[in-house]
Amino acid sequence: MAADGVCGESVDQYRAELERLTQELAEANREKIRAAECGLVVLEENQTLKQKYADLEIEQETLRKELEQLQEAFGQAYTNQRKVAEDGETNEETLLQESASKEAYYMGRLLVLQTNVTLSRSVASNAQAENERLNALVQELRESNEMLELQRSRMREEVKEYKFRETRLLQDYTELEEENITLQKLVSTLKQSQVGVKAFTAHSLF
Repeated sequence: MAADGVCGESVDQYRAELERLTQELAEANREKIRAAECGLVVLEENQTLKQKYADLEIEQETLRKELEQLQEAFGQAYTNQRKVAEDGETNEETLLQESASKEAYYMGRLLVLQTNVTLSRSVASNAQAENERLNALVQELRESNEMLELQRSRMREEVKEYKFRETRLLQDYTELEEENITLQKLVSTLKQSQVGVKAFTAHSLF
C-alpha cells in the first residue's frame, strides 16, 4: 500500500512538472512571437531611418550645389559690379550723349505724331462733314424716290382710269356705229318706199 501511495504521488508530481513545463514552453513561444514582432518593427524603423538618411544626403548634396552656384553667382556679380564701377566714369558721358540723342529722337517723333494727330483730326472732321452731307443727300433722294413712287402709283391709277374710259368710249362708238348703220338702212328703206309711192301715185294719175 505504501508503494501505491508513492507511485501515485510520483505521477502527480510528474503531471505537475509537465504542466509547468508546458506553461513555460507556451510562455517562451509567446516571448519568441513578441520578440519577432518587435524585430519586424525595428527592421521597418531601420528601413525608414535608412531612407530618411538617404533623402537627407540627397538634400545635403543639392544644398551644397546650390551654395556653390550662389557663391559663383555672387563672385560674378561682385566682379561685374567692380567692372561697372571702373567703367562708370567712362560710360557716364557716353550714356548722357545717348540719352540726349534718344531724347531728341523721341521729341522729333512726338512732334511728328502730334502733327499726324492734328492732320487726322482734320481729316476726320472733313470726313464727318462729308458724311453728314451725304446722309442729307441720301435723305433727300429717299424722299424724292418716295414722291416719285407715289406719283407713279397715281399715274398707274390714272392709266387704269383712262383705259377704262377708252373701253367705254369704244363701246359707245361701236353702239353708235351700229345705230348709224341701222339708221342708214332705215333711211334707205324709207327712200325706196318714197320712190315706190311716187311711182304708184304717178301711175294712178295717168
